[in-house]
Amino acid sequence: MTRFIFVLSLLLSGCATSSTGALPAGPDIYVVARQAGAFPSGREPLLAEALAEAGTKCVSLGRAVKLISTTENPGPYILGNYPKATVIFSCS
Repeated sequence: MTRFIFVLSLLLSGCATSSTGALPAGPDIYVVARQAGAFPSGREPLLAEALAEAGTKCVSLGRAVKLISTTENPGPYILGNYPKATVIFSCS
C-alpha cells in the first residue's frame, strides 16, 4: 500500500503547475514563468498566476510592478509542448 501511495504521488506531481518564481534577469528586471504539467486542459490561468507572482515580488520590495512583456505558449499542447506563460517585469 505504501508503494502505491508513493507511486501515485510521483505521478500526480508531474501533473502540477510549476513556477520558476521571480528570477533576476538584469539590473532590477525579473522573469516569472509558469508551466502546466502533464495532461493540461489548456484553460490554466497561467498568465494571471505569473502576474500575481510578479506583484508579490514587487510588493515585497515596497514597489509597484512595471510590466515589460508577457508571452503565452499558443499550443497545440502535445508532445511536451505544455501551456506556459512568461512575464518579464521590473519593480519601480
